Amino acid sequence: MGFLQAVYSLGEMASETYKDSSLADILNFLQLPYSLPQNQKEKIHAIRIWLSAADNKTKELDINGVAKIDRIEYGAIGGDEKDEIKIKELCLYREPVGRNVSWHFSPLLRLGTGGKNSLQKLAGENGIWQNDKKCIFYKLYHTILKDYVKSGYFTENSVDRIMADLANQIDKIAELWSDKKIQCFLMLGLKEGEKFLYPGEVTAFVDYFRKKLVPNQTSKNKKNEELSYCALCHKNGQAFETLDKVFKFATFDKPGFLPGAVRTAGVEEKVFPVCKTCYEILSAGKEVMEKRFVNLNIIPNISLFVIPEIISDRQEFFRKAVDQTENFVKKGIRTEKEFFRYLSRQNEAMVFHFLFAEINQAQIIIHSLVEDVPPTRLRRLQELWEKTCQVYSYNEDVSDKKCNLDTAISQIVAVLMSLAGKSDQDRKVMKDKVISVISSLLNGEAVGIKEIKTLVVSRLPGLITDPDWLKPSDKDKMLGRQKIRGMAEVVDFLYRVNRR
Repeated sequence: MGFLQAVYSLGEMASETYKDSSLADILNFLQLPYSLPQNQKEKIHAIRIWLSAADNKTKELDINGVAKIDRIEYGAIGGDEKDEIKIKELCLYREPVGRNVSWHFSPLLRLGTGGKNSLQKLAGENGIWQNDKKCIFYKLYHTILKDYVKSGYFTENSVDRIMADLANQIDKIAELWSDKKIQCFLMLGLKEGEKFLYPGEVTAFVDYFRKKLVPNQTSKNKKNEELSYCALCHKNGQAFETLDKVFKFATFDKPGFLPGAVRTAGVEEKVFPVCKTCYEILSAGKEVMEKRFVNLNIIPNISLFVIPEIISDRQEFFRKAVDQTENFVKKGIRTEKEFFRYLSRQNEAMVFHFLFAEINQAQIIIHSLVEDVPPTRLRRLQELWEKTCQVYSYNEDVSDKKCNLDTAISQIVAVLMSLAGKSDQDRKVMKDKVISVISSLLNGEAVGIKEIKTLVVSRLPGLITDPDWLKPSDKDKMLGRQKIRGMAEVVDFLYRVNRR
């Protein structure tokens, strides 16, 4: 249960940071509309729709129309420090529960990048948005606004007034959404004097969010009513969710993900039930994991999640590890270029859990889960790779970058993928092999070198006689001798690993 416990701990830490918030009961379920930009080239703007209401405090808002439309830089919502928690609170956003739902959690609609055809995207090809299901205005009306009236949070004519004013000011919106390099989203809020009230500051929007969240927190499955305790906290209760409601990749056909779970009739409804509180904390931990503890650059099309867990029972080490983990949580690994080396230098009271997953639309496929990897194991792999580098340095100066563990992993990926055939199926098989090799390294297991050597030998004749391989037409491609050297380094390294 290491992986789940680690995610739970991330959720606890995240919950602790906003325990005093007025939205503390739902903050675990709030998400960022977009990930915050990591560099100056990434630009995201919010197009704010200032709604004028008769009374901003009532549960049922009577909207007079649109008072103003403007645009603000996304990070500015969180103030000068671009506070992520504040942005979550103000945006009040959570992804819809499905593609075909007729409601969203908040009055916010992602637009994507703009362009010259912004007008057409907003109102449809013929300018009659009521008849074009693909245009923005149609989606705004049918998937967000209508349900506010149906649920009793807008008066009957409020939505018609909003849409009429938006149609009258469509040129303004199109102008704000015209740059093809800038991601935008529409956000509805209330005008209070000269201040824009964000969704998280509007009572009606917050109450609506809470109401919509309840069915997702408490399962209606009658079989769940028979469950008597939470698998995490072991407390008795009636309102339970199964783990697949938190993790959409929590399938029951992956050995090791849920120890002891066997796929039989009734198991999916009963395996690993979690209570409302644990469900909230796991949801918060999952959000931190997906935003901060994922690397997308190691293996093509594979998300590598790395979750820390404190294991020390000695107080002096535990406190130090907690402090370090808190910094680790704040920073994460998403921006860490040499993150294997970074992990290897962490406190000994921590272990890491590695999850290799492939994200395909809404489905997440688990390829491998490696739990309880100590920093010492990573450091040992680092030492073995340094020895390999020394052997194949050919009296060259071996740079620090060349000798770090991240280079070893990237070398393994590059070499094995270069041995794959040209078909998609061949590349898929080789990608699975890459994941298997890296998982074995992390797990402290021996790697099947014979199969890799066989692949290398079988490919060599064709590679050597390939003119493009000897002298690549693409200057960014490696020379043949460099590839052969890389193959030799990988084989040497794996031999050393198996003898450790």
